[in-house]
Amino acid sequence: MKKYLGILLLQYFRLLARAKLARWQPQIIGITGSAGKTSTMEAVAAVLADVRQVKTSEKANSESGIPLNILGLYPKSYSIKDWLRLAVTALPALFRPASSADTYVVELGIDGPTPPKNMSYLLTIVQPEIGIFTAVNTVHGQYFESWLQMHNVVPNRTNVLAAIATEKGKLITTLPSSGTAILNADEPLIMNLAKKTKATALTFGTSETATVQLLETIHDSNGTTFSFRTSEAVGSVNFTKYLLPVHFGMSFAAALCVGLRSNLTLEAACAALEKNFSLPPGRASLIQGKHNTTILDSSYNSSPEPLIDFLHLLRDMPGKRKLALLGDIRELGSASPSEHEQAGKVAAEVCDVVFLVGPAMHAHVLPLFEKAHKPAFVCSSAVDAAEKLDKYLRPDDVLLVKGSQNTLLLEIAIEKLMAHPEQAKQLLCRRSNFWDGERKKLF
Repeated sequence: MKKYLGILLLQYFRLLARAKLARWQPQIIGITGSAGKTSTMEAVAAVLADVRQVKTSEKANSESGIPLNILGLYPKSYSIKDWLRLAVTALPALFRPASSADTYVVELGIDGPTPPKNMSYLLTIVQPEIGIFTAVNTVHGQYFESWLQMHNVVPNRTNVLAAIATEKGKLITTLPSSGTAILNADEPLIMNLAKKTKATALTFGTSETATVQLLETIHDSNGTTFSFRTSEAVGSVNFTKYLLPVHFGMSFAAALCVGLRSNLTLEAACAALEKNFSLPPGRASLIQGKHNTTILDSSYNSSPEPLIDFLHLLRDMPGKRKLALLGDIRELGSASPSEHEQAGKVAAEVCDVVFLVGPAMHAHVLPLFEKAHKPAFVCSSAVDAAEKLDKYLRPDDVLLVKGSQNTLLLEIAIEKLMAHPEQAKQLLCRRSNFWDGERKKLF
């Protein structure tokens, strides 16, 4: 019964959201990919901020989050009582004045190949005019493996990645002929979609053939500088507030493609990006830690390639010792051992010591540190990790924190290790009554 009520509620929110969009009629920019969706969404909003009025699907990328975001509604506790509150307030929300924004940038996150968790379902809520496909990796692969088995297809890495690219790629293949597809030129599975869409294709990446090519990433005392090139110009952006790994340059290149599509020059798009860009907490924040240490906070979520990028960034940061608090990368399916081992090899090269939370990290990364004769601590939770780290940290240490979201909640450790925990509400991710309750369960 609960399942059917949930389905009815989703359909109710979906229909009201579509009616709201029909009244509002914004230009819709959809973003999908296995990594980099949120940073790309924020970058697109920054590039367009001076020429359009932009609304983003902040903290909403799912079959329930997107329609509620369109209606201007937000869950508080995800309890039955809260869902009833949302159901009651959804209908009046339809008739409230539409947003003044003329552009809606929406993150389209999928968990599997079947509705309502797939792209096909999300595209019954929104029909983007511009579609961006950032990257494809094995995150959520476990749900595609079972689906492939049901269809008598061997669920190996190649087939899983192809299935993920096909489902996410429906954003691109369903674009109208008047639309624009913005594709990662470095990933063949994504570039193949250029042949399957009616839309005009723009590309981004390190490839010389990309519409916007990422040339260089520089880290220094002035922050992070990214350089880009098009067929007509060269531009750069510098961020003094953030120390950003290389993959952020890909998000920025994708956003610059949106700027070009909106008739901005590369110079103007770069200037807007530098001026307006900001990241939500837990993505790439530098936080002053206890004992005169530095914390590189990427605790919001984790996937294989971004984790490796952050480890490379940790390597290049100034500091006496390089430490990492690493949580499991979830929902990788049968690829989990190989993906964790690949990241673990990089961690063993970069880190002087590592603190591991989760069974996958324990099983696949710990042996690599033992083989390298480097210290590694097995932690039962973020709370346990914080207690161990508090005793281990020394002045001028640099600590990277990164792990999958929802159950690991590594921000707990950061709050206990930051020099000014009174700033947690402003600096750390997942700040709400619901997440406060989830964190209390781990104590």
